[in-house]
Amino acid sequence: MENVKTVRMRDVKFDPSLFINYKTGTAMDEVLCSYSGLPKGVNYMIIGDPGVGKTTVILDMLANLKREQKDIRCLFVSAEMNEIDLAIYVHRYPKFQDLDILFVEPDYQSGGGSTFENLENILATGWDVVAIDSFIELQGIIKEEKNITNKKTESLLIQLIKQQNKGENRSGLNTTFLTIQQVTKTGNFIGSNRLKHSITAMMELRLENPKNIYSDRYVVFSKHRRGDVGVRLFYDLSTTGDVFFDEFRFSQDKQIRKLQSDASRSMREYADKFDMLFSEEI
Repeated sequence: MENVKTVRMRDVKFDPSLFINYKTGTAMDEVLCSYSGLPKGVNYMIIGDPGVGKTTVILDMLANLKREQKDIRCLFVSAEMNEIDLAIYVHRYPKFQDLDILFVEPDYQSGGGSTFENLENILATGWDVVAIDSFIELQGIIKEEKNITNKKTESLLIQLIKQQNKGENRSGLNTTFLTIQQVTKTGNFIGSNRLKHSITAMMELRLENPKNIYSDRYVVFSKHRRGDVGVRLFYDLSTTGDVFFDEFRFSQDKQIRKLQSDASRSMREYADKFDMLFSEEI
């Protein structure tokens, strides 16, 4: 206990480039962070209604990041789909074909726990942004290969992710993770409280009418240490070759939110003046 030390944030030094965000060049930048873009060294968990397009939106983000920053290193870890599955996505969205992809295939026979070691080795080379589809599927594969508990497997993955966040790789890159997670039938997050607290933001992809797969889709954050919660960005997957974000609707919603905020502030100020006046009369 004698070796435990406290720190003051004024004494902690960071490379200024750590706070220069990656850009997608779309309206998504406005909801990813309050100062626009995808931050470095953070963990965003993505959940959503079935069929809402979680994988498509994340692959689209990676492709857009590579388009805007030519030298960015992006990795997609696929624990749910194989090469044939991804070929369907590439046929519809050709820009996905240039992404680096790690296909995770379970090896339950060797007993060597190869998936986790392979993931460790690949991440050790250093990546700017890593997307995982999905956390629970990757967790299940590693759990079976290593023959350990869910809790132990989750701890291994969280520790590995945090190490990469801090730039503990050969390239010294503060890796950002975009991790898709499955949900229950009622749409609730699957995972422990530790996993939930380890993330920077919870991005939800939802249908306006969950019972109608053709209803409008939107991105919204229910937890966000780097931005706003409750702000909806509507999107459409019908456009061939791209995910279309409704920037006009987003701009309108933003103006309405500002008017509501201004009105609420005015009402508070009026109430405060009334209370002061009432107090003086007493």
